[in-house]
Amino acid sequence: MTMRLPVLLSTCVLSFSFAIVSCEDDDDDDGETQCPDDEHEHGRAGDLVGQRGQKAHDHDAETCGEETEFGPPTESVCPDGSTLTWESFGQQFMSTYCTRCHASTLTGDARNGAPLYHDFDTFMGVLVVADHVDMKAASGPAATNELMPIGAPTPTLDERKQLGEWLACELEKL
Repeated sequence: MTMRLPVLLSTCVLSFSFAIVSCEDDDDDDGETQCPDDEHEHGRAGDLVGQRGQKAHDHDAETCGEETEFGPPTESVCPDGSTLTWESFGQQFMSTYCTRCHASTLTGDARNGAPLYHDFDTFMGVLVVADHVDMKAASGPAATNELMPIGAPTPTLDERKQLGEWLACELEKL
């Protein structure tokens, strides 16, 4: 049996979700949009995200200078006989490419703009936002997303394909 990514998290056992906090228009007459202070939260556990493909947070180059776009879903599948697991692939991938910004131990500026609760130092931390990971960094039959990581080191195309496969296989198990 194959499963396509991303799978809506509402269909999973997981019900963890995130809010979207956007920059607010200031009430000055200059028409510029201002962000809250640099320590503001990008998300909060327990609130709802919108539909797939929505921005992780509503910042953009004109408002706060943060990268925000998602790529398309990769439609990666779990092939019969896949051997990719958290232990054999996911943990090392996340450690090599993601946890320099996406770790539960990082706060404030040390996160380099990574949204709160997008922490990839644990298996469950990845799974609760698997669709975001897919649309930022994975490769599959429908798309190759190279939006993350920002800066070196970056995964090879083969590693991005493995990421898509691994995510599809883990979600299929739920």
